[in-house]
Amino acid sequence: MKRNLIAALILSTSATAHAGVYKCPSTYPGKESPGLPLTSAMMMWGERPTDGTIYPSGWLRGDDRPAKDGIDILYGLSEPPEPNWLVCEYGSHKRIKGRFHDGHEWGQYMEGHGKESWFIRLAPEDVNCTQQTREIKSRKPSAWTVTATCTGQP
Repeated sequence: MKRNLIAALILSTSATAHAGVYKCPSTYPGKESPGLPLTSAMMMWGERPTDGTIYPSGWLRGDDRPAKDGIDILYGLSEPPEPNWLVCEYGSHKRIKGRFHDGHEWGQYMEGHGKESWFIRLAPEDVNCTQQTREIKSRKPSAWTVTATCTGQP
């Protein structure tokens, strides 16, 4: 009986909680510029047009927060039926320096749009996302990672 109650609680909790984790590929996966390194990302909303432009309707404005070895950006997403996107950017060249504290750099990022963009569609139930952009300085040249963790709870 006790085992059944615990199983029921676990199932009901997992059914109501949602967390989506999205990761940008470390190099551009498209045929146009294979191997181009990941440098940044942003979030957008809307359907992707078919008229030649690659970007959806609107940009989401995030709340930037310096983080150890990079930056966190908190986003509130648009509501369905509009889709939301994590847009991974590849090939940016301008690095913005952060501030040093306790032997680590905080708040650095790559500025500007890259040469190529890769779109990852977010789940419709995602409401809030935290995009984590981190620099890996142990590699020459340095590399970047982008992970967005999204929840369905406001």
